[in-house]
Amino acid sequence: MMPHVPTQADKEVLECLRQRQSFSMVAGAGSGKTTSLVDALKGLLTIEGPRMLRDGQKAVCITYTNRAAEVICYRLRQNPLCVVSTLHSFLWGEVRHFPKSIREALRLSVLPKRIARHKEDDNGGTSKKAMEARAKAAELEQALASLDSVQDFRYGDDTPFSNYPHGEIGHDDLISVTSYMIQTRQPLRRVLGQKYPYIFVDEAQDTSADIVAAFNAMCTGEGAPVVGYFGDPMQQIYDKGLGNFAGPPNSKVITKEENFRSAPEIISLLNAFRKDVTQVAAGCNSHKEGSVHITLVQAEKPQGQRGRYTEVQLQRTQLRLAEAIELWGWTKKRNAKQLFLVWRMIARRLGFLPLHDLFTGQFASTRATNAYEEGEHFLIKPFLETIIPLVKAHRNHDAGAVMRVLTTRTAAFRSGGAHSKKSIRQVKGIANEVAETLTHLFASANLGDVLRYCREKELIPTSERLNNHLDRTPREEQYDEDTHVEDKADWLADAFFTLRGTEVENYCNFLDENTSYSTQHGVKGEEYDDVIVVFDDTEAAWNNYSFAKMLTPQAAGEPRDSQRARSQKLAYVCFSRAVVNLRVVLFTSDPSAAKRELVAQGLLAESQISVLSDEEE
Repeated sequence: MMPHVPTQADKEVLECLRQRQSFSMVAGAGSGKTTSLVDALKGLLTIEGPRMLRDGQKAVCITYTNRAAEVICYRLRQNPLCVVSTLHSFLWGEVRHFPKSIREALRLSVLPKRIARHKEDDNGGTSKKAMEARAKAAELEQALASLDSVQDFRYGDDTPFSNYPHGEIGHDDLISVTSYMIQTRQPLRRVLGQKYPYIFVDEAQDTSADIVAAFNAMCTGEGAPVVGYFGDPMQQIYDKGLGNFAGPPNSKVITKEENFRSAPEIISLLNAFRKDVTQVAAGCNSHKEGSVHITLVQAEKPQGQRGRYTEVQLQRTQLRLAEAIELWGWTKKRNAKQLFLVWRMIARRLGFLPLHDLFTGQFASTRATNAYEEGEHFLIKPFLETIIPLVKAHRNHDAGAVMRVLTTRTAAFRSGGAHSKKSIRQVKGIANEVAETLTHLFASANLGDVLRYCREKELIPTSERLNNHLDRTPREEQYDEDTHVEDKADWLADAFFTLRGTEVENYCNFLDENTSYSTQHGVKGEEYDDVIVVFDDTEAAWNNYSFAKMLTPQAAGEPRDSQRARSQKLAYVCFSRAVVNLRVVLFTSDPSAAKRELVAQGLLAESQISVLSDEEE
């Protein structure tokens, strides 16, 4: 293993910390941004640690996910002088004790802005959009009037939505509330600055503009805290992020040019894809042999409704992808990661499309869809946590695994449970019988029957909500959005109970990353030796993106500016996941023209492009 050598960018960061100068590090994909951040924190603690300990101060490092926070904490060896936290957790921890200021932020800024946005959508007419906007504005005006009766506020960390009359602040509003408080209350800025003289922000491109403005306001002026931003504008793939982040006045911009991840061939593509950062292969990968190849597939003219493929056409697109994989000689590369734009493309290929359509369809609220995508929906969690692990253990004839699942995840087999006073032999016999029956039901019955059996045998915890759905008579009337919107969860549960085990098992395998498939957004921060990126704008059916137009605007037509920016950034994230070999499949209406355009742009050489079409090339 090669010893770690600080880069020029790392040295510049350390000098900024010595000079108490704020900075922004722009670090491209594979540059070791997290390593730079951790090294900067370590260097800071070496320089300032004794003084900070004496003065009761700490450095704060704000990350995008709990997983990232855990990694950084581990690499810092849980140093008590560092607070490593997600943005929302850190902000709520600092402002939760100021209900009057929270109320003021809601009254003077957050709610008036939301009301104004809805009123802009209300043209006074009778369209559904206008009526919904009018109703929402009226609801928010009532919430605004009720704020004085709210004694305290809570942060609902499991939802993006606020319930103002009940004092519940959701994800998005927490950002707006705290940024307003920091920017308008100088005493709060002073208190935070005294507690945290150094603020590091990871994934700065995905941090909201309001929060960057708030931190910059805190860190402006003589003796103010130092803020350091670490990120890459090109990897801003979430709409709420700022993208082009910048520090306060007189801060320094530092560019990290090394790429420690990808083979030189992949880095060449990344450099051709962006102009603000030119990377060089560094470390062990400077002599790594890799490859990049794109296959252009003749896209069919969509014959379905709303300009989409028919089912027959969708089957053919999957066959064309298989042809491309065979063309590369990758048929046996089972570990190659395949990246698709949307969940539905994966659900179709992995066999859980009806489940996906149910949780993204008319019976699913936004909250239900989010819970489904996170594996947290109350209908699915019993399968993910207990039922499927138990069924798999029994299928594998692994009696030990069966007992581990039963004794750690079920009430009946735990200490003090229904079987706790039975002999070991009896318990093993019951365990085998339960696992065998459940496996049979899972294969032959519907999900409702599986859940009822598990409830009867105390294999899963059942909430009042789940019990109510299992016990009531299914809804027989035709669902009507206007009449039944408040009860749509009944129709969702009834439809779910009729599904079969295969679908939910395939979904769980995908969620547990037991497949080679992933969404393109979902692989940010990851890396894989071999990567397959699939761009099919018609099947993806997401108009925010058009990869054919972004990559080949002359052949496919010019994209909208927002379309181009989103597509370019997401493509960059996808391409830069590859360590050794990158393969791209682009469905396009004119493969020959697209090939000429890619070569003319200097993105790829002619030898790196192949064409699959109905005509001979």
